[in-house]
Parts: sequence; C-alpha cells; structure tokens
Amino acid sequence: MIDAILATKRKEIERLKGRRFPPREKPFIPLAFGDGVNIIAELKRRSPSAGAIAEIDEERIAVYSRYAKGISVLTDKTWFSGSFDLLEEVAGKTRLPILCKDFIIDESQIDLACSKGADIVLLIARILDKERLKTLYLYARELGLNCLVEIHRKEEIDRIDGLQPEIIGVNARDLDTLRIDLGSVEEMLSCVDAPMRIAESGIKSRRDIERLGRANGFLIGETLMRAKEPEAVFRELLYV
Repeated sequence: MIDAILATKRKEIERLKGRRFPPREKPFIPLAFGDGVNIIAELKRRSPSAGAIAEIDEERIAVYSRYAKGISVLTDKTWFSGSFDLLEEVAGKTRLPILCKDFIIDESQIDLACSKGADIVLLIARILDKERLKTLYLYARELGLNCLVEIHRKEEIDRIDGLQPEIIGVNARDLDTLRIDLGSVEEMLSCVDAPMRIAESGIKSRRDIERLGRANGFLIGETLMRAKEPEAVFRELLYV
C-alpha cells in the first residue's frame, strides 16, 4: 500500500515543482500540551483501511476546536479525499494549531502546507532515509513550521537520532499491512523521549488512552469522525 501511495505523491510533486505559492497570511500557532490528556483531533473523510468515513462540516470543526489541542487535516486527495484547500478552510475557522497530515517527501509539499496555513507538518521516518528526514525537518523549521516526526518500528529510531524533535508520534498502524497494534506503541514509547509524545491510530476509548500512559498526546481520527455526537466522545476520552 505505501508504495502505491508514494508513487502517487511523486506524480503530485512533479506538478508542484516550480510553482510559486502565495505568502502565508496567518501567524504560526504553537502546539502546547497541558497536564492530563491532550488530543489532536483528525479530520478525515476516508482512508484505504476504512473506506468512506464521514463528511466534514462547520459544526464538527467547532466541536474539535472546543476540546482538542490541535486539528490534523488529511491533505491527500487520492487515498483520503482530502485537500490543501480543506486545510486552508479549517485554518481559517479555528485558533488551534493545524497539522498537515500527508506523505511528505519533498520541500514543495512543505511550501504548500505553509502557504495554506499549516503550523505543523508530518514527517514519516518509514518513508524517508536519515539524511532526507533531517533535510526536510530543518527546511520546515526554517520556515517556522514545527514537525511531528513519526515512527513505527525500532529500526526507525536511528533515523531521528540527532534531530531532537519536540514532537514524536508513534503510529500503531503498519503502513505496509495497515494493521493496528497498540502493543507496538507501548513498546516504542518506552524507547523515545520528547516533550510531546503522541500515540497515533487505533485509539477508541479511555481505556486505550490509559493503556498508552507514557504518551501525553493522542491523535484520534476515525473514532471521532464516525461519532454522531463527537462532543460526547471527547467528554468520555477527557473525563470532563
């Protein structure tokens, strides 16, 4: 699956190369965690593993803005029915920091994300070698963006060595098989250290959050997107 996604990305990058993006208008908003459970809520219409999930409307964005610490926006069009225009729209409707969730392998994608109002970009160690990851990380930081550096396997830890990112994400989903394993997140969280340690994927309940206690942030997408009353789900997850 990941090879097919990256093939699509390379075609997209060919169209982005040489484009000039309009200057960013909104100020950067930092991601900040408090004590207790910190949620980054994801806006996702569909995914390769789940198919169609739900549509995105202003009411959902408003609920996310009340309860989350940040909002993640899928910008991949082919596989997730997202877009950078959606990211720009959401950035204009919330005061929360926006994470651009995509398969970033080129500087042009970072330029576009920055122009559209992202505050954080996702960099996935699985799809980048150590030098390329460092190059893209430093490029994003120079623009004023923060980076969520994502790992899944122990062998990927070496790729982030030396970066000292503020935000490390551990993804429960294997990008090759699309399977979820929260046990792997537990194991990986014991191997990394960062001010913000985010557990990603497969989180459905407060019990899952308590199980992943070494994380201080949780990226939650499908559970919230499928909820008819996302506010009730937030209240359950946050104990409020």
